[in-house]
Amino acid sequence: MDRAKQESYQIEFTVGPEEGDRLLRSYLTGIRHLSAKALRRLKNRGTVLVNDVPVYLKSTIHAGDRIVLIYPPENDNPYLAAEEVQISIVYEDRDIMVLDKQAGVCVHPTKHYPRGTLANGVLFHWRKIGENSTIHFVNRLDRNTTGLVLLAKSTYGAQQFFRQQREGIVKKSYLALVQGEVQNNSGYIELPIAREDSPTTKRLISKEGKPSATHYQVAERFPGHTLLEVRLETGRTHQIRVHLSHLGYPIIGDSFYGGDTTLLNRQFLHAFRLVFEHPVSNEKMEFDAELPDELSSVLSEIKEKGS
Repeated sequence: MDRAKQESYQIEFTVGPEEGDRLLRSYLTGIRHLSAKALRRLKNRGTVLVNDVPVYLKSTIHAGDRIVLIYPPENDNPYLAAEEVQISIVYEDRDIMVLDKQAGVCVHPTKHYPRGTLANGVLFHWRKIGENSTIHFVNRLDRNTTGLVLLAKSTYGAQQFFRQQREGIVKKSYLALVQGEVQNNSGYIELPIAREDSPTTKRLISKEGKPSATHYQVAERFPGHTLLEVRLETGRTHQIRVHLSHLGYPIIGDSFYGGDTTLLNRQFLHAFRLVFEHPVSNEKMEFDAELPDELSSVLSEIKEKGS
């Protein structure tokens, strides 16, 4: 489909009673949180209107003014094809989409998994309903991790979520079943993570790595196992898996980081809660995803053995 024939993405604001009598640039960067770089890009490639008239960013705006940002159509990703892949849509509106990812599916194409990804399925869904949004993933999950994935459908939304992640507004929580009985009811792991010096996706704790922080608390205890609720402060590749394994509590099924595969042949890790602010309305949004049957069955089996 020809991207040039699509309508541009538009977003509209009305200047509030306490927001006027300032420069348009100040309003957009301060009140609407556009970065200086994003604003330059918008001015060069798109259009900024005040009361339907193109204006300079140094123009003064007043309470009640109507501001419209018009973003140009985004280019198609030539490496991403629409493909009928099963997706579970938890929520969708004009600006965002929340999905519940199943195990065994990559979020986006990779060298080893070029097709059959969540992104292929989302694009197929949009083409089927006649929508031409662009995929901007806010969070990503490993192929065998299940749970909630958030994406923005525009450059503006992606910019807002990037800011929210930087400011800690986006909160991601997981359930992880680990080997061993974790002693403390809660804890904080702050250990840098780096890629191994080999052609692999494996990560390890290293002083040369990137700062990484993970919060955890015990959700339920079992003989020989502990169910943890984990919240990420940073979002490094394999962060939860690496941190917990380093503490001596590898995730069940995660053979990559020392987990036992007797009960499960993929990691027991599920992104069950996602909290953020809507990029346009600023409404606080919270979503939960139940454990997949496969993981619930493992918990039931452990409980039966311990009873």
